[in-house]
Formats: sequence, structure tokens, C-alpha cells
Amino acid sequence: MNRMTRLVLASGAGLALALTASPAVAAPPSDSRSNPAQVEHVEYSFPNGSSYEYRGATRVTDEGYYTTNTRDQMTVQNDGGTVSTFDYKTHYMLNDKVTKMNSTSTFTEDGDTCRSGSRTVTTNGETRTHSSQSSC
Repeated sequence: MNRMTRLVLASGAGLALALTASPAVAAPPSDSRSNPAQVEHVEYSFPNGSSYEYRGATRVTDEGYYTTNTRDQMTVQNDGGTVSTFDYKTHYMLNDKVTKMNSTSTFTEDGDTCRSGSRTVTTNGETRTHSSQSSC
């Protein structure tokens, strides 16, 4: 499987996860007025040197404004001593009229880097902007 195919597959999996985590099913943020955001952080390390890290922050205001930012980072120690890295970031914003979704992915293997990104803006239920780009 070539590098661009792996980037597209990994990005698609991350995007599907982000889109299925809708505000209706997302865990609610803290009720504290001083810190109305819910913050998540998970790290895993494996004996072979591979690692995974996830960071996320979700915030909902009384005015109905919902925003979430996430980042997944993974480093894989491949057979033969090569290293692959993957970095996936999303920003999702929702209010009563507008939904915005931005995502970027970076995949590096054997010194070669591939990047992809997408942006979608929906206003009153109609997609106004959708763009995506990728390069290796």
C-alpha cells in the first residue's frame, strides 16, 4: 500500500470518528462557570517504542455555541527499524446556524511526508464551502 493510500485511509478513519461524535452524543462539559470546557488526554506507550497520544477539548456555552478541538498523534516502530508518524487534528464548531469542520493530517514514513486537509462550512443546513487538498 503506498503512502498516499495510507494517509487517505487514516484520514478517512479519523474524519469518520469526528463526524460520528456529534454534539448530541458528546460527553457534556463541566458545569463550572470558571472552566466550562471538558478536556481529555490519553497517552499509550508500547514496548517496541511505538506510542499514541490523544488530546481533546470540548466547550458548550449558554448561547448554544459548541466547539471541539482534537489531536491524535501516533508513532509506529516498523519492522526493519523504520519509523512512521501520523498526526491528525480537527476543529469543529456548531451554533444554531453554522457548522464548521476543519481537519489536517500529516503522515511521515522513511523521511517522506504526505499532508491532507479539508474544510466544510454549512449554513442553515446548506453546505456553503467544501475544500480539500493533499500532497506528498
